[in-house]
Amino acid sequence: MANTAWSEKLGVTFPLVSDLGRKTLEAYGMLDTDPSSRLYRYAKRAYLIIDKNGVVRYVKILDNPRELIANDELLAELEKIK
Repeated sequence: MANTAWSEKLGVTFPLVSDLGRKTLEAYGMLDTDPSSRLYRYAKRAYLIIDKNGVVRYVKILDNPRELIANDELLAELEKIK
């Protein structure tokens, strides 16, 4: 599904990024670059909060892509940048 169709289905009003070349992943340090890793060249689990001016205000990158952070933690970070 294309980003436009997917965002319409979800009802989101912000742009979605498609990163087939992995340039964004590399720029933000979210690409596993360890050749011995079973996830080599795959994205790590990452959370970013970017404000309306395009400034990255929160970054949390987890090595384990199955690991999640609690919604409460994300909501608390959003409250800080209001």
